[in-house]
Amino acid sequence: MDSDRRNRTDPRELAAVFEAERPRLTRLAYRMTGIMAEAQDLVQETYLRLHGQGGELRQPAAWLTTTLTRLAIDHLRAAKLRRADYTGPWLPEPDRAEVVEIGDDGRGAERVELADDLSLAFMLVLENLPPAERAAFLLHDAFGHDHAAVAAILGKSEAAVRQLVSRGRARLQAARPGIHVPKARRDAVAHRFIDALIAGDGEGLAANLQAEAVLLSDGGGKRQAALNPIRGADRILRFFAGIARKQARPWQFRRLLVNGDPGLAALDEDGLRFVMVPTVRGDGVGEVLMIANPDKLAAVAAALTPGPGSGRR
Repeated sequence: MDSDRRNRTDPRELAAVFEAERPRLTRLAYRMTGIMAEAQDLVQETYLRLHGQGGELRQPAAWLTTTLTRLAIDHLRAAKLRRADYTGPWLPEPDRAEVVEIGDDGRGAERVELADDLSLAFMLVLENLPPAERAAFLLHDAFGHDHAAVAAILGKSEAAVRQLVSRGRARLQAARPGIHVPKARRDAVAHRFIDALIAGDGEGLAANLQAEAVLLSDGGGKRQAALNPIRGADRILRFFAGIARKQARPWQFRRLLVNGDPGLAALDEDGLRFVMVPTVRGDGVGEVLMIANPDKLAAVAAALTPGPGSGRR
């Protein structure tokens, strides 16, 4: 028993456990924050607290999950105040991207095994959940913890956790009516929309855009972007026409998979300007997400830079 206790508290053993858990902790932290740098900071803080932990850790993996989750909840509560002063709409940071060559027809999605729970649309909907509800839903539905385990992590009763998970699930289902459409069909609509945008085909864009669609453009005050959501297909079409007219030279476009969904990167002589991801609702694009804030484009820039492992994290 004394030997077991020494092994559990040995710093080298703790470091080994942490490294084994790091990918899972990072995935959880990213889904909680929507920003990779913030997720990595939370993982690092968890590591520091692990090594500052005195006494015996019988279940270090569970301790790591509990510590990270509680840090993330506190972080989200503080971030809500910071994001209230954010310039324009706030969108999640893409976690990864992969270049898709013309003619791929979306088959690149088979190479990137990303579930719907990592799409930018899903990440954006998560922003509307209160921190504890977001954590409970993710831990239970996305990471497979049972209600008792989630209750222990959050320091709540099982009954309370069941309510949190149920409310989170209901909110997400209400906000994502198109999620029950097979992904292949959603991707086909998204690719048609992207094809029309590349070709400057206004009729093609209109044919694949829902009348009540919304465009969100995130420049973060660092790049030019619409400061308010653009609502309605007609206004979105005028927005695209307007930015095309203002360009001294035509955009260069690169097709991408962004967090597993079809997307498009726009480049000019100065480099990457924005990434656009259409979100399909039913039989048309219901939401267009445009991320221009350079602080959120690291994964996309990496995908566009030739080299081994580019675009993957």
